Amino acid sequence: MTSAEKYLSEYYENLFFGNVNKRYRAMSFGEMRKRCQRLAEMNLGKVEWANELSDIHAMLSKVCACLMRKEHTAPSEQREEVAEWMEKMKDFCGELARRDLEFLPDLEDEELKQVLKMQGIRRYLLMNSLERGYQLFYIPKAIQKGIRESIKSRPEEEYPEARQMKRKFILHIGPTNSGKTHDALERLKSCTHGAYFGPLRLLALEVYDKCNLEGLPCSMITGEETIQVPGALCQSCTVEMLNDHEYFDIVVVDECQMVGDPYRGHNWTRAILGLRAEEIHLCMAPEAESIVTQMIKRCKDQYRIVRHKRNTRLTVEKKPYSLKNDLHKGDALIVFSKKSVLALAAHLEKQGVRCSVIYGSLPPATRREQVRRFLEKETDIVVSTDAIGMGLNLPIRRIVFVETQKFDGVAKRNLEPGEIKQIAGRAGRFGIYEEGFVTAIDDIELIEDGLRRMPIPIMKAYIGFPEQLLNLPADIASLIKIWAGMDAPAIYQKMEVDELLSLYQSFVSVHGDHMEEFSKQEIYKLITCAIDINNKLVVDLWKDYCREYRDTNELEFPYSPGNDLYDLESYYKMLDLYFQFSRKVGLPIQAENLMQERHETEAEISRILKMECSSYSRKCSICGRELPWDYSFSICEKCFERGRTVRRPSGRRPGGRRRAEEGRTAGSGDKKTKPAARIRRPVAVKKRQEKTAADSKAAH
Repeated sequence: MTSAEKYLSEYYENLFFGNVNKRYRAMSFGEMRKRCQRLAEMNLGKVEWANELSDIHAMLSKVCACLMRKEHTAPSEQREEVAEWMEKMKDFCGELARRDLEFLPDLEDEELKQVLKMQGIRRYLLMNSLERGYQLFYIPKAIQKGIRESIKSRPEEEYPEARQMKRKFILHIGPTNSGKTHDALERLKSCTHGAYFGPLRLLALEVYDKCNLEGLPCSMITGEETIQVPGALCQSCTVEMLNDHEYFDIVVVDECQMVGDPYRGHNWTRAILGLRAEEIHLCMAPEAESIVTQMIKRCKDQYRIVRHKRNTRLTVEKKPYSLKNDLHKGDALIVFSKKSVLALAAHLEKQGVRCSVIYGSLPPATRREQVRRFLEKETDIVVSTDAIGMGLNLPIRRIVFVETQKFDGVAKRNLEPGEIKQIAGRAGRFGIYEEGFVTAIDDIELIEDGLRRMPIPIMKAYIGFPEQLLNLPADIASLIKIWAGMDAPAIYQKMEVDELLSLYQSFVSVHGDHMEEFSKQEIYKLITCAIDINNKLVVDLWKDYCREYRDTNELEFPYSPGNDLYDLESYYKMLDLYFQFSRKVGLPIQAENLMQERHETEAEISRILKMECSSYSRKCSICGRELPWDYSFSICEKCFERGRTVRRPSGRRPGGRRRAEEGRTAGSGDKKTKPAARIRRPVAVKKRQEKTAADSKAAH
């Protein structure tokens, strides 16, 4: 018997026959004898899984508690048998100890003693195996200790190169439509090596176009595409592409109130703390002033504040808005879901009102096309989600809140003052209107109150998962969960990690039996792909790429799943994933094909929104009955009352457009539009078919 086995055997004997196990379990003498005999005859060597030992721990605990009680209460003729069984169970404790340790072969003696001294472990081992106790009690504590030793106590200390500089920050603070970003970009024109970092590819593209048009050579770098300009003096990027090891003389970081976003905020925190630049311009809403200045002070850098005032008046129309009577050109109608945007736009198009539509999942070029149509008066109004509140400068006279509640992932809630200000601020574009207006169909008081209130200050800046923790001896999921559960320092808060964990579990489902072949750094690089985890088509393609990228010289180009609006938008996201994944793993990219497919997909989406928007309708997902555009549920009242839950058999989604046909005629003329993108087999399906054919050939 080894020293560890001897120590654990004695520990188990004191545990199961100690005070901690004196909770009485009602048991007859005959039942007790039967269970003791079963344990005594048990062959622990046949136990294959550590979890099976938990049931044995629980049975032994009950038997020992009963023996201790009957030692004093049993009739005299039974006490000798009780004493005999107690000795046998003490011997069994030794056997159980040996078997428990076999599932932890690398556990050292000192480590074992530390595990057994941990708070709560004694009572836990009465019902659970040592291996489970080790995983639940010791590993998290060890990882926490490793995390504390691996990362700095202050996030700003993780950027030593930036701390060695004397950086100067200029904070441009003001509401929407106050010209803060414009003034910052004017300063960027004097750079020798500068950069712009924004929240959207669309914004990066606009800055890229603006700089090159005004004579400042500028490249563009986003997660979805890269455009290199020879002799470029600056670069326009999405904030995720920031390289904190690169030196700049002038940098502009836009929409810095995003530091308070639980999913993306850590990118702005990294920019503020880690940028290596002499002069950094931060553009933000007033609610971010306090948290950003605290971060700069902790970095011991200099800063000054430039306050910007709104360039036009903003007036609240207190009269409730009517879609039927009050709709005018230049209005922007705000709802908070893609379905509501399309349904409302279709409702208005049927009444002869031409609409531009804007929502988050639109490709950048399609969004720009919708903006262009509104600018050139091809459309009368804009129907949009809150995506209009960031990065779009439209000649909007009036913002109309058709809805004043939005779904936040958990439940519907009222709009917050900051959200109201951000959206309403788009009314009354400077240089076109002297005054902007805002109103609502219902609850105008909420909008008025939100505009009147002082913005609620952002209290915490989000920080991201430190990649150096991947060197610790634990799987990625454990590291992320334990890191996220630890207290954040001072003014910071941990980012939301549910999307990271979801993709990690998807990776495990693909490579479950071969996870040891992949380094944690490699896996982490793949699970940090910026994808829509709620889109099954995109996630499935990501899984395909995770499965095949090591065994190929080039990732297979994505296949279009179909021709309706949802499929085309998904296909565009799949194209983005193809580019992003290929670059992460260092595989070549079919750049020309990618550009062409993106262009054609954007064009087809624009065509659908222009020509077929009026045909969209909300339909009951069960019976297919057409629903009003503002209907709140996915099934009609009749189906709900009947308790019907089986969806109607259909090959396409309700309201989706019909499959495009070759040579389809647009409008009443003879001119034919370009056929829609060809429907191609998904990657996984194609590979399965090829494998089946190969196997069949080999068999013959």
